[in-house]
Amino acid sequence: MRALVIGLVLAHGVATAAQAKGKPAKPPAKPAAQPAHPPLCSGDYADALPPEKASSILDTAKQPFVFAIRNTATYEHVYYGRDGKLRRAYLRSLVHGTGFGYRIVNGETQLVTNEHVASQPDVTDDEHPVEGVPTGSKKVREQLKIVRDETDDYEPGHIVLAKVLSDPQADIAVLKARKQLGVMPYRIGRSSALRSGNLVQVRGFPLGAFQALNTGKVVNPMTLDTERGWNHADFMVDALLAAGNSGSPVFAVSCRSAEPELVGVYHAGYTDAAALNAVVAIDQLREELDTLKVPKRDPGLHNDITAQDRDRLVKQLSVEPTRSLTFPFGGRFVVVALADPQAIRFSILDDDYPLSTRESMALVDRGQNGFGTLDSVVVPVDGQSTEAPVHVLEGDVREHFDKLYESLWRQVLGVADYRMRLAKGKLSADAFADAQAARARLRKRTPEQKEILNICAFEADRANFGAARAVAAPGGAPVTAAEMGGGR
Repeated sequence: MRALVIGLVLAHGVATAAQAKGKPAKPPAKPAAQPAHPPLCSGDYADALPPEKASSILDTAKQPFVFAIRNTATYEHVYYGRDGKLRRAYLRSLVHGTGFGYRIVNGETQLVTNEHVASQPDVTDDEHPVEGVPTGSKKVREQLKIVRDETDDYEPGHIVLAKVLSDPQADIAVLKARKQLGVMPYRIGRSSALRSGNLVQVRGFPLGAFQALNTGKVVNPMTLDTERGWNHADFMVDALLAAGNSGSPVFAVSCRSAEPELVGVYHAGYTDAAALNAVVAIDQLREELDTLKVPKRDPGLHNDITAQDRDRLVKQLSVEPTRSLTFPFGGRFVVVALADPQAIRFSILDDDYPLSTRESMALVDRGQNGFGTLDSVVVPVDGQSTEAPVHVLEGDVREHFDKLYESLWRQVLGVADYRMRLAKGKLSADAFADAQAARARLRKRTPEQKEILNICAFEADRANFGAARAVAAPGGAPVTAAEMGGGR
């Protein structure tokens, strides 16, 4: 039996060989191609790295592409000396941050950093302080350089930088060096693909002291940032970062390629939470960094006042029962009233409102060529309301009242916008959050409003404001808010 089985097998082999002589033999099938690099993880970005991969990532950047940036600004401070004479002092402010090269154009290296690293405040105030510089000082000079660290005072080794793009709302600036430097060897990723728990790596110069790489996790993949006049999307990380890290590139490691990808630029942290830091998401910057053009964004609370904005307010006033609106301004209250179809009156009420409805000052726009131009100012002089056409006011005085008038328009449009957002806020949590952000932006205007209001109040209190140049307002008696419709 065993021989029979063997014989059958041999016979089958001979028959197969005979058939093979008539047909060419088929080549053996090739095995399926295996991927050169298996995915590091599932999803878009990794939550952790094996030690050997972390080490190889550190070795990929052969040439430095992250640099320490020094901003040196000189401020002029004007004050009175003990002898009563006007004095000027010049104070220097030194700020260090981080920037990184991302491309070379025509032999020049373009670098990304934060706008607040590239530009210190033009004028110091409570909202824009500069350490060691008194409020009310004006910036007269500013210089940007690449240095080795905060202690580097060797001038010949510094690399001078020039501004190419400044985007305060995104807190992003692009600088250029007139020489070729190292540029980022990684591709730009997708910040929209981030999720909580993803690993991030931050390269920068903490405190301007030395180059460092910090790691952390994404704790919130998307949040809107409207602080300090910003208007962009951030994601939050728990990496421990310091002041000198401003402008640092933030990378996440791609699951597909196992390589870092740029997903954002660190720009701000919370003073009471060292492990809570905001990163400008890269998706909204991609086109901007490519074209070097600042994109148009939602202006928020009417940064640019248009004729359509003014017409919309006039229509709103015309349907109000009192034909007026009351709104806050610089710690006071103002009634804007449509006196007739061709006249708008902004009445600034005195400090005792609502106990008293008397106005301390009024600005009138007669709308002869469309609303938006101040025509006259009404102030009480010796108990009488005295109206002065703006064309008879001195240059500086008129400039102050024009600025006040523009600020009043900006505020009333902002209040109207806030009330509209608040009405929508009843429908969803996101709409309510938009309304709260709008209210916060309104409140930030108060110091500036107080300043211009105080200046104009001083001008209105001058004894000769209306004596020689003003024409008494019709009726003679002080006007009250009730007489204008009372507001609401």
